Amino acid sequence: MNSIPKTMKAVIYYSNSDVRLEERPVPEIGPGELLVKMEACGLCGSELTEYYMIPRSPRVMGHEPAGVVVKIGKGVSKFKEGDRVYVHHHVGCMSCHQCHRGNFTLCENFTKSRLYPGAMCEYFRVPEENARFDTLILPENVSFEVGTMIEPIACTFRGVKITPIRHGDTVVVIGMGLIGICYLELIRHSTAGKIIVMDLNEWRLQQGLKHGATHIINPGKEDPVEKVKNINDGRLADAVFVAVPSIKVWDQGLALCEKGATIHLGTPLNPNIQWSVNPNKLWFSEIKMNFTYSTTHIETQAILDMIIAGRLDVESMITHRYGLDQVPEAIKLYKAAGESLKPVILPSLTKVK
Repeated sequence: MNSIPKTMKAVIYYSNSDVRLEERPVPEIGPGELLVKMEACGLCGSELTEYYMIPRSPRVMGHEPAGVVVKIGKGVSKFKEGDRVYVHHHVGCMSCHQCHRGNFTLCENFTKSRLYPGAMCEYFRVPEENARFDTLILPENVSFEVGTMIEPIACTFRGVKITPIRHGDTVVVIGMGLIGICYLELIRHSTAGKIIVMDLNEWRLQQGLKHGATHIINPGKEDPVEKVKNINDGRLADAVFVAVPSIKVWDQGLALCEKGATIHLGTPLNPNIQWSVNPNKLWFSEIKMNFTYSTTHIETQAILDMIIAGRLDVESMITHRYGLDQVPEAIKLYKAAGESLKPVILPSLTKVK
């Protein structure tokens, strides 16, 4: 193992239009902790939500890393130097009321346990609880780039798990960005009949077909409600997954629900936004809603198992690769929402010395 330097390059967020590559100290580790050399890190859309990020800036970006263990703390026996790993950035305490009920993401410790100083840097420290409960060994047939996809797919897996899909059900997924494609990639393994996807972007609709959709709808060109009815013998959808952070799109999702359907709302909105719905219609239609925040050690292990088994088409979701010095370009690409799904940041592509 190469010697560990004193300082490292880190991507620092100030705003969407002000992201800098700065020099920071390589973190020290304590008992039970790991020091990981980052080899790949996904860029997540949540990191571009200024209402959330700017009040917490400046901060090191990144929470979807994969890399190599370069140092282990006292008492660590599960890992050794040289291990290839995926690391989840949050983990529950496993002993509080919420954890005992299986609500690990609602544990007070969940957001307190975080990778330091972040993951979009050359080295990061893995706290003891993250190392113990949600750091997974990547086998040689799983690349670092694919390893970064475990977290976003696991986030959508939680939503799929709690949304009933019975044999032959018609499912609609709205939004064919990365999160929508992740839902789709999992739903294709369900007992659904028709799987209909919606997006304004024709390229992304074609990606939906590649990941298991049976029908596509461009709501900019046709009425989604009438189109779903035409596809589905006059009925609307039995399950709807919304992967767009927009009240207008949430309304569209509700409009596509058949009586007794379940709608899963998979992206957060600005906390200042209010949503007006008709509770009388919901009550008499028996339409159910659900939400999930983040993911847990249960889903990350399941997704890694599916990847190892070759059950998920992950490679095609990674459409662009950038160095640490090119994150501003990656952000512009992500926000353009054009012919792209997932940009991954690779230190090996960094040109700034």
